[in-house]
Amino acid sequence: MLVIDCYGKNVMVGEEIIGYINGDGDIFVSGRKFGRLEEHGEIYFAGKYVGYVEDNLDIIINDKCVGYVTPDNNLKFKKGSF
Repeated sequence: MLVIDCYGKNVMVGEEIIGYINGDGDIFVSGRKFGRLEEHGEIYFAGKYVGYVEDNLDIIINDKCVGYVTPDNNLKFKKGSF
């Protein structure tokens, strides 16, 4: 799944914006680099592969669905998911 449309968008927990994804796929939370979203949906935290974005836009981390990609391409995590 190509997720490059998420680049330049927000990272949310519930309705709160906690960070963003820059134009290169780096994920920033609270102003610090937190992880990376590769163009084919792989997700890395601290350089370690932890999950991916499924074709149905669910976000899977450590084999659990922890959120989804919104219609406007933001990453939206469930509260308490990480």
